[in-house]
Amino acid sequence: MKKKTYPVANIGSVSLLMVFIILCLVTFATLSLSSAAGDYKYSKDTAGHNTEYYNACNEAERKLKEIDSILEAAYRNSPDDYIVEAAELLNTVNGITTDFSSDEPKLTFDEEINKDKALKIVLTLNNSDKLSSGFYRITSWQEISTAGWEGNDRLKLIEN
Repeated sequence: MKKKTYPVANIGSVSLLMVFIILCLVTFATLSLSSAAGDYKYSKDTAGHNTEYYNACNEAERKLKEIDSILEAAYRNSPDDYIVEAAELLNTVNGITTDFSSDEPKLTFDEEINKDKALKIVLTLNNSDKLSSGFYRITSWQEISTAGWEGNDRLKLIEN
């Protein structure tokens, strides 16, 4: 009796389909895991930056409170021309840059966020006739870069 032989191509379509499905599932699982790891790193970096930013904002608010109390004391001492008194008192505070040369005096100070970034806050002092809205207006509250920038825009197209 002769043995019945089966062709090589008849491995089993169900088996081939199962191998293909398993390969697809493994590929999608790997892509999903890679995407989740990237999202986790991004959200962790964002949370760290937000924490640093809001800590710097809290410190800036403390300095604003100090400036406000100095301006209030200057106004109590000399209500008509409190800006001259305020100029003397504000020179004693570290980290504040004053500019009393214009009609609207300005105060500027920086609050460090991290080693590469800082908050730059600019206040414009109100004159004696505009004190109903407060002693100052915040004219700028922005995040600035304090890291040095080295421009290297050369492209190496051909190696020598």
